[in-house]
Amino acid sequence: MCYQNAIMRRCHTVWMIAWLGWRLAAVAGADEFKLANGNVLRGELASPDEDGLVVKLDVGGFSKREPWINFSQETLKELAKNPKVAPLVEPFIELEPEQIKAKEKQKEIVVKPVPNRLGRPAPKPTLASAFLTPIGLTILAALMLANLYAAYEIAFFRQQPAALVCGLSVLFPVLVPLIFLCLPTRVAHAEAEAVPVEAGAAGEIHSGVKAKTTSTFPAPAAGGLSLAAGAKAEAASSQTQLQTYTRGEFTFNRRFFETKFPGFFRVVPAEAEKDLVMVIKGVRGEYVGKRISRIATNEMHLQLQSGNASAEVMIPFVEIQSVQIRHKDAKG
Repeated sequence: MCYQNAIMRRCHTVWMIAWLGWRLAAVAGADEFKLANGNVLRGELASPDEDGLVVKLDVGGFSKREPWINFSQETLKELAKNPKVAPLVEPFIELEPEQIKAKEKQKEIVVKPVPNRLGRPAPKPTLASAFLTPIGLTILAALMLANLYAAYEIAFFRQQPAALVCGLSVLFPVLVPLIFLCLPTRVAHAEAEAVPVEAGAAGEIHSGVKAKTTSTFPAPAAGGLSLAAGAKAEAASSQTQLQTYTRGEFTFNRRFFETKFPGFFRVVPAEAEKDLVMVIKGVRGEYVGKRISRIATNEMHLQLQSGNASAEVMIPFVEIQSVQIRHKDAKG
């Protein structure tokens, strides 16, 4: 019995010695985590993350999570040796000047030449360069020809020198034709032809209303004619007088023809107009007619002198250059 008690005491002593040795070994193997404020945390690494570190204290329990910025540089460098913790603590470790220079050298980017490098794109073409192409030059030539043709037609319509208008249109396209189109029609004032008359008829001058007149036939001799024959010859002479109305002196419109030539509207002409014809000189040519078949605000229809009664032509008022009333047998 005494022997058994002695054995139990020895076992208890050995157990106590082993427990104390384990505790001393644990205390000796515990890590020290120094803080920037001088405090020290002894224990084991428990839960590191981006927000900080939790230490399992050797005295039992866990510390609060300390941010990485609270640890000293010495502790952070020791923790950086742990591959799991290194990515978390490296941003908070202050580098030495040599380390900073070495890191900057690592960051230097060396630009190497690129083989088969593409050239810069061509700049966008301007409006001037577009007209220097073959198609652009063709369009310019067509526009210039159209400009010259318009200038020639306007010069003919306004009775202006065609060479002058076309020459200026080459220098100032579009503008010069518009200017000449706005100008009034140029009227050539011809001198009246002298008409020889007999001494007995020198005081008598036959004239139309506000028109230039020339006689198409010489006055017959007074001798050997009776009084009735002289009156008849005088009436015939007045009917064969040439009456000319030109643009610039008169405005050609519907009212002009209705007031000046009412006899030419009749289907059956009167005695005064039966041997007379109306000669209209227009932009497109000369028309000889015996009656105005229809008239509108901007145009008139002239029945031509030809035997066909249905032969008529439409003449716009803006194209009329002059109007003549003459004997049907007289030459223009």
